[in-house]
Amino acid sequence: MIGYYAHQHGSGHLNFARLFAKVFGDEICTFSSLKKPEALKGQFVQLADENPDGTASEENQIAEPDYLHYSPVGQRSIQLRSAQILKEVVERNIKLMIVDVSVEIAALMRSSSIPYAYVKLPGHRDDAAHVQAFQGAVFVLAYYPEEFESEQTPVWLRKKTIYLGFITDRKVVQQIMAASEEVNNILVISGGGGNERLLKAINVLPERFISAEIKVIGMPEESFSSARIRNCGYVQNFQNLLEGADLVVANCGLNSVTEILQAKKAFVAIPEERPYKEQETTATHLYETDLAIDLNSLFELEDSEILKHRTWDVDDELRAISKLKNHFNGNCNRLPLIPEIFANQPKQQHAE
Repeated sequence: MIGYYAHQHGSGHLNFARLFAKVFGDEICTFSSLKKPEALKGQFVQLADENPDGTASEENQIAEPDYLHYSPVGQRSIQLRSAQILKEVVERNIKLMIVDVSVEIAALMRSSSIPYAYVKLPGHRDDAAHVQAFQGAVFVLAYYPEEFESEQTPVWLRKKTIYLGFITDRKVVQQIMAASEEVNNILVISGGGGNERLLKAINVLPERFISAEIKVIGMPEESFSSARIRNCGYVQNFQNLLEGADLVVANCGLNSVTEILQAKKAFVAIPEERPYKEQETTATHLYETDLAIDLNSLFELEDSEILKHRTWDVDDELRAISKLKNHFNGNCNRLPLIPEIFANQPKQQHAE
């Protein structure tokens, strides 16, 4: 049995858990404080949250050690949650826990003699807590191509990482191409982690595209002054909107980027401020590879130039996860699981 810990901040972690569960089925158990989605297969453990519950006395607090990010002293909710996790891991005979993401859960697993794999998000994650989580992992997983890795990532960590590339189970049903060389339909996709820069970008779209219809999804509480901006709120299945757009404007979270690249759409990438320059790093690689343009370029390029863009292959068959599963089936008792199953991965070398 494989475990998958999905962090409760944002929906992206649980989406990747869903993709793994689609391949692993009953051979995987997802752990999360978020509510289980109907589409999530496999086993599921509903975790209590770790939010402050008033039990941690402010007088007894000391600074976190450098291998942790969030570690209040004496907080009952964390104590009970940690006990719950370990109890379920032991009773379900979890052989490997995929941690997406939490340096605290990584430390809990390692100190409890539970092997874990750690999910590496984009950006410059060189703080002591992340480095030690990477070092203690059996291997590291990245849901983006190695070409999108930060230049600051050390060689030892690259060698320890399995780059699964951009992965999704969404299928492009129909490629609806622009009827002309003009941008007539714009889709703005909002993520769930704060959208300050995206909101500013929306306000300039009617000025640049004087006749285009603009649809916004993911911002139910926002209202816009232009009559050509239609707020569609939360949309459960936005595939038709995405396929019908000439141009997509969105943040640079992994889920949004993957869906846009899968649909092969012209893309204005708006990186939001995130810890460790997560979205800025992804945006830089998107610009450098001509997979997306920045906001300023909208006023420098003609519509026909905006609509010309490179495409990137996205794994919509979940082949990379299937390959990982096949390896687990024959090697779960052989640790460490070296990333030898992927051709671009030499044997792991530990950091000095």
